Amino acid sequence: MIVAAYLWGAVPTAYLVARYVKGIDIRNYGSGNVGASNASEHVGGRIGLAIGFFDAVGKGFLIVVIARLLDQDLSIQVAMGLAVIIGHNWSVYLRLTGGRGVATSLGVILGLGLVWEFPVWLVLILFGRIARGDTALWALLGALALPVVAGTRGQPAEIVWMLAAIALLMVTKRTTANWERPNTDGRGLHRVLTNRILWDRDESAKEEWIARRPMP
Repeated sequence: MIVAAYLWGAVPTAYLVARYVKGIDIRNYGSGNVGASNASEHVGGRIGLAIGFFDAVGKGFLIVVIARLLDQDLSIQVAMGLAVIIGHNWSVYLRLTGGRGVATSLGVILGLGLVWEFPVWLVLILFGRIARGDTALWALLGALALPVVAGTRGQPAEIVWMLAAIALLMVTKRTTANWERPNTDGRGLHRVLTNRILWDRDESAKEEWIARRPMP
């Protein structure tokens, strides 16, 4: 079931939709992220929203609910949740490229019934989008805060460790950035890696980064 969760999470929703709707490889546009945010920029806002909903509900939430309906132990539920996130981030169908896993992680958290942890992260992401126009830093801060919130609330150890793993997966994914070589043009490698972790891009200018397209 854990392997099945990975294979389901690995279905590259944004890649398939972008191929069908625009005839493009979404990995060559903007952030290169195979997820809802990049699809919103280069395929369409409503389509991106639908992709995000599917990645959250159809992947993360659904997998955990299936595990619960099958009366699986909490440790198996957690393992399946992490597997579906890993599949989304490093898809076997796309040579281990993929999305950033935020929507899928939110779905997993909601599926496990973490009714305090879910809104904490979601509110921070929405605040970043509405007030700052950039969700990257706020999504990271939320992910780092979740294990603390869960531990304070006395959640089981499996839940706390899962939330810590989600934060680690986010940092790892941002650092590797779909295996794209760091753009160190005029910048040190340490600065680029810091930008990747904090801002999910190699440079501080968001507009230039998300507007990237393949050379003609």
